[in-house]
Amino acid sequence: MQGQGARLWLVRHGETDWNAAGRVQGHTPTELNESGRKQAREIGALLKDHKFAAVWSSDLPRAYQTAELIVQTAGFGMSIQKTERLRERSFGKYEGLTTAEIGAVRTALGLSQTGDLADWTGMPGVESNDALWDRISGQLRELSDRHAGERGGDVVVVTHGGVIARVVYRILGIPEGTPRHFPLSNGIVAIVQWRKDAWYLLTLMDLPLATGNGGAERDTSRCQ
Repeated sequence: MQGQGARLWLVRHGETDWNAAGRVQGHTPTELNESGRKQAREIGALLKDHKFAAVWSSDLPRAYQTAELIVQTAGFGMSIQKTERLRERSFGKYEGLTTAEIGAVRTALGLSQTGDLADWTGMPGVESNDALWDRISGQLRELSDRHAGERGGDVVVVTHGGVIARVVYRILGIPEGTPRHFPLSNGIVAIVQWRKDAWYLLTLMDLPLATGNGGAERDTSRCQ
């Protein structure tokens, strides 16, 4: 194992119609809408002067399409490697429901309301926080070791809002079920790195806000 791994640039995919409508996506194979394609191209333009060893993506269409547009716009000239291990959390029968409908389900189950989708504890048939973290952290460690030292050791990893949220929660030690107090806009970037024996969060950048394409003012992070 490497003492210091590759820096991983975790990018949330661009907007979909389900994001805009406030619907939970999970493993549903939704695709980018025009706003999402624009966001992906803007991210590519911002990353084009940086050296990357590789580009990885979730195999869901909205993530892979984002990765394709980033590579095309930035002119990276490399293939995209994809894996289902970078997918969003599985929400089972709740996929396709709106956040309001999810809230009604939580009320019917006697569960507390957090104000967003940060806490799925007690929701039957939903991939748990621990299961999601085990899946994601294992994949990220593999990428970290595999690409350490290559062309600076930076890797673009296009994934999902629920994945990035869980990474931030676990790295910072935020208790499970705590309401989220950071943005997760479509196109946001979290840079993380494995150092000796722990993950470090190097930065969290709301690129959509920086480019004037919505960001925190149009936070669709409630629609995972």
